[in-house]
Amino acid sequence: MGLGLRIPRRLLLSVAVSLTLLAVILPAAFKLLGDRAQAFSAASVLLSGIALAGVAVSLMYQAQQTQAVKDERDRATHRQMVYLAMEDRALAACWEPPAVPMTFEQYRQIMFTNLIMGRWHAAYKLGDVDSSTLRFILDRHFRGEIGRLHWSHGRREWLRGAMGGRDRRAAMFAEIVEERYQAAITAGPAVPADGYFIQPGPAS
Repeated sequence: MGLGLRIPRRLLLSVAVSLTLLAVILPAAFKLLGDRAQAFSAASVLLSGIALAGVAVSLMYQAQQTQAVKDERDRATHRQMVYLAMEDRALAACWEPPAVPMTFEQYRQIMFTNLIMGRWHAAYKLGDVDSSTLRFILDRHFRGEIGRLHWSHGRREWLRGAMGGRDRRAAMFAEIVEERYQAAITAGPAVPADGYFIQPGPAS
């Protein structure tokens, strides 16, 4: 799976500001300085400053790329461990026990739903999904029984972890999920998991 790296908006803004300064200040320097040698000297200093800013922006972007690669590697390792636990009850018992008694099938469903929620969380933090799109996705998600069951069991941990951290986007994500969960509860009962699909008819 690709990392889907994009140039961060802050870096694009930095580059845009630098280019704008170059476009505005350079002509002004030539205009204010009558002596051609002084003008070229001023231009040289300005261009050197812009080049240095470009190097700094490039280094910042490379650092963010490196962090993104590390984060994706960690997520991939976590996903693999979750998949193993979902297939083996003995390995599932190596994780923390469920907050409430449940069948192994429900446990597997909630674990998989947590992976889905984690994917949306990552997409929202990266800016690939905006708030309105996230609300639309969650309104559909919380129509189902397992989606509600997952959030009802894990919401305290999600909210406590997001609200207590320094990541503003993570906190906003948790707030939106809680908002749409409460809206779904108010709207009415969920679609039961065993009611998603029709039973196949008898073979003719």
